Amino acid sequence: MNKPHPSPSTASEPAWNASGPAAAVQDQENWPALERKLSRSLEKHVKMTLTVDTPQGTSRLRGFVTVINTYLQEIKLREEDDWKWIRFEDIRSVQEA
Repeated sequence: MNKPHPSPSTASEPAWNASGPAAAVQDQENWPALERKLSRSLEKHVKMTLTVDTPQGTSRLRGFVTVINTYLQEIKLREEDDWKWIRFEDIRSVQEA
C-alpha cells in the first residue's frame, strides 16, 4: 500500500519546463479548471475519475483527492483500498465520477 515518495531533489521537472513553450501554454490554460475540480474533491469529498499518463500509457483512476501538495506539484488519490501520488504534469483530465 505505501509506495516510495520522491523527495524534492529526486522529483522530475514539471512537464511545462521539459516539453517546450507549446506544451507550457496548453498546460497553463487547462490547469485552472483541473485545479478547481481537484480542490472540490478534497474539500467536499467528491469522487473523481482522473485520466493520467503512466509509463505503460494512459490510464483512468477513480477515487478521492486527500492531499494537494503544491510544493512538489502532486496530489494523493485514495482509491478503494490503496492510494497513489500523482504528479500534476501527468494529469490529463478530471471528471466527477
